[in-house]
Order: sequence, then C-alpha cells, then structure tokens
Amino acid sequence: MSDESREGRAAAFVSHLRGLADAEDRGALAALRRSLQSSSGMAMTACPHVVPWLRVESSEWEQKCFFLIAALFALHPEHEDSVSIGHAFRRINDETAEGRQGGDNESTRARFVALLDAHADDVAEHLRHAVSLARSKGVAIDWYRTLRDLLDWRHESRRVQRRLASEFWRESAVSRVLRSDSETAESETER
Repeated sequence: MSDESREGRAAAFVSHLRGLADAEDRGALAALRRSLQSSSGMAMTACPHVVPWLRVESSEWEQKCFFLIAALFALHPEHEDSVSIGHAFRRINDETAEGRQGGDNESTRARFVALLDAHADDVAEHLRHAVSLARSKGVAIDWYRTLRDLLDWRHESRRVQRRLASEFWRESAVSRVLRSDSETAESETER
C-alpha cells in the first residue's frame, strides 16, 4: 500500500471520528470506547465505525492502530492540529509547579519516557494513560498525527519516538531560553 493511500485513509478516518464527536453521537463514542475494555482491543460494537476505513489486506498491526485510536478519541474527543503526544506532554508539564519554573515534573517526565520506551505490544496501555492525562488537563491532541505515529511505532529506527522526545524536550529548552530573555529584558527595563 502506498503511503499516500494510507495517509488519505487515516485523514478520512479521523475526520469521521471528529464528525461523530461534532454530532454528539454518544452511542457511537461509547461503542468505540468499548475497545479499551476488550482483551483483543477490538470491540465488535466499534466495527461499524472502524472497519470501513481498513483495507481488506490491512495488517493486524494496522487494524489494532485504527481501533485503538478510535477508542482513545472516544475517550478524549478534543482535537487540535499539530499537537503530538510529545507536545501534549510538554503542555501538561508546563502547567506543573516545576514546569512553570522551567523544569520537568518528575511524574510527567516518567510517564512520557515510559511511553517512549514502550514496546509495540505495550504501547496501547501507555497511550491510554497519556490520553487520560491529557483529558484531565484539558489538552487536545492531533488525532491524525497520533494515528500516523502509532502506525509507524514499530519502525526499527524509532523515528517516531525520537521525534516525540525532541518535541517534548526541545520545546522545554526553547521556552526556558525565551523566559530567561524575557526576565532579563524586564530587569533591564526596571533599572
């Protein structure tokens, strides 16, 4: 399958999910969430909303990814373009006492590192915790990007994990520099 075909199906799928949330289709969202409780990760009640977006020859991994993203979206249907899981963790961290002082909250960082280290067999549980945390903190997620990242999670170069790490820690370093520059400018203005 070409990347364009996969990208197009992924975008259309997330658009479908967002349509369910926009229509406030609570029954459909509940059906999707049931996949989180299924040992297979695929609740039969979710099939009408997921299977049409899968190719007949979709791999088991691709099917798991689509079902997982549908279930997680139903758990937290807030979407914001360009907010990866790395960005979401950075936003969550920056709202902690340590984050407001330019540091990393130990608990937030530990959860993020555990997600980055997660094997493909375990990533669903770590993502569920990450999305639950984002929901509790009111941080929206780019679901299309998250689906693409999950589909590529198993890549041997770990490019997804490296990019997410960069988005989390690079933003931290940039915000510290900007905050320091701002504080320096304020102190010079006061003189």
